[in-house]
Amino acid sequence: MNVAVIGTSRKENERRVAIHPAQVAEIPRKVRRRLFFERGYGMPFGVPDGALSDLTGNRPADRAELLRGADAVILPKPVEQDLMEVREGAAVWGWVHSVQQEEIAQIAIDRRLTLVAWENMFYRGKRDRVHVFQKNNEMAGYCGVQQALELRGMDGYFGRPLRAAVLGFGSVSRGAVLALRGHGVQDITVLTRRPTHLVANRIPGLRYRHIRGESRGGFSVESPGGAAVPLVDFLTGMDIAVNGVLQNPERPLVFIRNGDVARFRKECLVVDVSCDEKMGFQFARPADFDHPLQRVGNLLYYSVDHTPSLLWDSASWEISSALLPYLPDFVLEKPNRVLEDAVDIREGIVRNKAVLTFQNRSPIYPYPVRKEFPGGWHGAGGSGGAPYAAGAAPATESSAN
Repeated sequence: MNVAVIGTSRKENERRVAIHPAQVAEIPRKVRRRLFFERGYGMPFGVPDGALSDLTGNRPADRAELLRGADAVILPKPVEQDLMEVREGAAVWGWVHSVQQEEIAQIAIDRRLTLVAWENMFYRGKRDRVHVFQKNNEMAGYCGVQQALELRGMDGYFGRPLRAAVLGFGSVSRGAVLALRGHGVQDITVLTRRPTHLVANRIPGLRYRHIRGESRGGFSVESPGGAAVPLVDFLTGMDIAVNGVLQNPERPLVFIRNGDVARFRKECLVVDVSCDEKMGFQFARPADFDHPLQRVGNLLYYSVDHTPSLLWDSASWEISSALLPYLPDFVLEKPNRVLEDAVDIREGIVRNKAVLTFQNRSPIYPYPVRKEFPGGWHGAGGSGGAPYAAGAAPATESSAN
C-alpha cells in the first residue's frame, strides 16, 4: 500500500518525526518506494526534498494531498482533524490514544479507519515483554526532569543539596534518574510497587523502597527494617518527586490527593512525566510548553505531555530506530504479531476492548456511548499510556510519549 509519512504536526510544539531522514536509506528499496514524504519533511534536519525523492522515487507532496490520497498515514501525534482529513478506510499509525480520547475513537468508527497504536506495541520475549518505544519513554523522563529543573532554576551541582524521589522504575523513571544525576542530584530514592529484592537492572548508588497499597486507601513506603510510613509523609521530605508510573485508566492509582497538599510544609517540585488527567495526583492535568507549570499549595507541578520534543532530533532518531524493524510488514501488509496486537480499531471495528469499557460504549456496533456509568470510574481522557491491546492491565512503570 502507499504510505504517507507526515513531518508536521497540529499538536503545538511537536517536532518529532516517525522516520529520521538520515535513516531512510536503510529501508529496503521495495518498501521505501511505497513511501511518500511531506514536502519539506527533511528540512529541519538539513536534508532537502530532492535527497528523499532520490531514495523513494516519489515526489514530495503537501500535507493535505498526502492525507487525502494515501492508503495509510504515519504520524506520531494524530489529532481529530487529521483523522477527518484522511480518506475513509485508511490506516493511521502513531500514538493514537483511542482508549482515552473518545472523539478519536468515534471518528475512526464512523469513517471505518484502522488505528495502529504505538503505545500498544510490545515485543514479547520468553519471560516478559518490552515496549518497542522504550527509548522514547526514557527520553520523556529525561527531558521532563531537565526542563522542570531549568524552569525552577535549581541544580544539584550548585546551591543547596537536593533530595529526589522517583515513583516507578521503568523506562520513564530510568530517564528521570539519568537527568537527576546529570544535574548533580545524588540523593535519589526509587519507589517501586515491586518488592525491592525483585528489582532487576538496578542503577548503583540509588536507594530502593517498596510502596504498597493500604486497605484503607493510600500508599505507604516500607523501610529496610519493615516499618512503613505513609507515602505522602515520605514525599513531604523531598525537594523533587518524579512520577514515571504508567496508569491503567480503568484502575487508576492516586498518590497525592487534594486533601494531602496541605501536608507539604515546604516546596516540592513534582515532575509528572506520565501526566494522565486526575491519575497519579488528584489535581493532575496535562500541560503544554507554553504553560508547563502550575502551583498547587506548596507543590510546583510540571506536566508537559510530550517532553521528548525538547530534543526532537534525538527523539526522532530513537523513534525511527524502533519503528524501522516493523515498517516492511506494515507497508507490505504482512502478518506481524506486534502490529496485530497494537490494532485498536480495524476498519471501524473495535479490536481493543478497553476502548469500549473505558468509554462505557455498547459492545455492539456502532458502539454508542452509554449515558450512565454503572458503578465504575470514568476518567477524563489523558495523554499518558493506554491499556494493552488485549484489554486492561495493571499499572506498570514504563511508558510515556
